[in-house]
Amino acid sequence: MDNTQHIESLCKKISQNSDQQAFKELYLAYFDRLYKFAFSILHSAEFAEEAVNDVFLNIWQKRSTLKNIASLSGYLFISTKNTSFNYLSKFRRERNTSLDDVLVRFETDELTPETAFFTAEIRNEIEQAINQLPPKTKLVFQMAKVEGMKYKEIADILNISVNTIDNHIATAVKKLSVILKNLSEEDKNLILFQLFTKSTNNNLK
Repeated sequence: MDNTQHIESLCKKISQNSDQQAFKELYLAYFDRLYKFAFSILHSAEFAEEAVNDVFLNIWQKRSTLKNIASLSGYLFISTKNTSFNYLSKFRRERNTSLDDVLVRFETDELTPETAFFTAEIRNEIEQAINQLPPKTKLVFQMAKVEGMKYKEIADILNISVNTIDNHIATAVKKLSVILKNLSEEDKNLILFQLFTKSTNNNLK
């Protein structure tokens, strides 16, 4: 059973049988990803955890409707985004914060295994380069590359167009190329190929 089928099976158990063990598995499957997303908006570990817990509490309370959600991942990320901004408003913290101001902390161990063969020095260069990207561009990169989301799904979550996603990816390629200018041309091209080819191929629809 692949991951998609497993998640669907968990949702069915939760929706039809109020299965608490299945709910716990679903929570653990998504918590880290949603927590990082919430933290990028709230800049607070405590509030980020509370926001994600609120999202899952809502899922449990409305568990009978789980079967009607077409994209659970998209639903959870949108719910986390909305809940996080509600927290900002509630606590009057950074009320003007938008997704252009998110604080995404990227670490190279989040990358897929294809970059594992890079030396520690080059991986450090990659991490520093990505963390110098504009906040929203970095968020788009993380959702596309680390989360493996389709551009359409990212666009729905962030409420922007697919063309804007393309623009962010193009910006990331351009800026990383400049930031990594001290590396050899061969290393730089290999890094850009590994970082962007997979996410591009996954979104050719």
